[in-house]
Amino acid sequence: MENSQKDQSSVYFKSRVRAWAGRTMGAEASKNSASSGTASYASTIVDFPNLCRKESVATAWTLLHQCTLDKWKEGHADAGGFPESLLTCEGVIHKDCSFSFCMSRQGIININKGSSIFSFRKRSKFAKMAEHFEYNHIPAQMSSINHFRVKSVLCFHDSLVVLHLSRNTNSQFGLLDLRVNKFLGVFGKQHLEFANEALAGELSPDKSKCIVRMPSVTQQGMAAAAAPVPSTASVFHLYDLRTKLLVTEIDLNFPLCHFCFDPRFTWRRIAVTNFESGHNNSLSVVELDAWNVLSTNPRVSDTRQTLYPFLKDLCYTRDGSLLIATILDVNCFCREKKTRNYRPINCSIYVFNGDSTETLHCIQYRRYTCTQHNCPVNYKPVFSVCGSRMAVVMDTTDDAVQHYVQVYKLPTTVNLQNMCRVAILQNYPLSRLTDLPLPTRLINYLHFKPDFD
Repeated sequence: MENSQKDQSSVYFKSRVRAWAGRTMGAEASKNSASSGTASYASTIVDFPNLCRKESVATAWTLLHQCTLDKWKEGHADAGGFPESLLTCEGVIHKDCSFSFCMSRQGIININKGSSIFSFRKRSKFAKMAEHFEYNHIPAQMSSINHFRVKSVLCFHDSLVVLHLSRNTNSQFGLLDLRVNKFLGVFGKQHLEFANEALAGELSPDKSKCIVRMPSVTQQGMAAAAAPVPSTASVFHLYDLRTKLLVTEIDLNFPLCHFCFDPRFTWRRIAVTNFESGHNNSLSVVELDAWNVLSTNPRVSDTRQTLYPFLKDLCYTRDGSLLIATILDVNCFCREKKTRNYRPINCSIYVFNGDSTETLHCIQYRRYTCTQHNCPVNYKPVFSVCGSRMAVVMDTTDDAVQHYVQVYKLPTTVNLQNMCRVAILQNYPLSRLTDLPLPTRLINYLHFKPDFD
């Protein structure tokens, strides 16, 4: 009976993969299709275009599929193996969502669609997000007696969430497990209260460490450090989440930087921008043990002199072989949203080698969004479960209402182990991986858990 169920599951998912691996149009054809306002998708069934080559013979960066955002939500995302069908959010940054946590995508709060960005009434920053976590997840004794106040979500990984807390005008961080709804304690108490915009954090792949970028605090620079956009240099603090103690720290050369953990390592390797002195348009791979720089790309953006304020996101692909940097224009057209002057912004996704930081590719498109006020979900790329495809939302110049989703084939590591992982994840659901007759180490590999300590 059990074997019969597995056979049925295998047949089902193979049929889904065949539906996905339809043919794909060339890049030029796709641009012409987008500019004319027509989308290539099957109108009645969840399938990909029939005028394309099969994905198995498509080269890296081939445009595999293009459809409207509505079709993406109706089933194209699921057919393509993408866990995220929500690629837009009407939440306001620093009120409904943070740079690392989208309330709409998490399905926690129904965002008020009528909220105005430019309201004359002063709004409390992170009001909805802070209220939700403070009243639903923080123990009553901590909030009422110890006067802990939630300011925002600093970062999260799976069900583990790091909150930015405030107590007696001092910032510190709280650890929360949403899976069991348990508050796990606080760490990283600071000597002043930081603005939410001045902090950034990342949880390690094994969830044992948390790295936080914060303004460097000195007696002469207390006011500058507490500003929303720090004018002073910043510092990295690496915390052990088991002991809640500071492991190591290092002063940074610039106020702003983006960083992310390499998913192939438990916690010892990160990618970080502008890490080396004198390079304000650079990307480096760094070992956290001694903060050793393994490789550096001195010119991330080939069209701009500096990375900031244009860089909005930095992340690894699921297998850690590629680094993805999202660079956007910072123009704000929110006031012109209902007029003819409403314009899309230019978006560029730069792709780098995950080890050498060598520039590999760049995808350019336009998007009706605002990096100053809109949730980052509106411009961040998403990846398929198997890690071999990337999807972005784009717009045509003359249509701010109809959004399109484009799916690209990513270059994959050419080895038998990775090829098998891609094939298995394209044919078998994540929830059933533990049923496969494989040792624990291979099951962990299928879940993209770290290979190296």
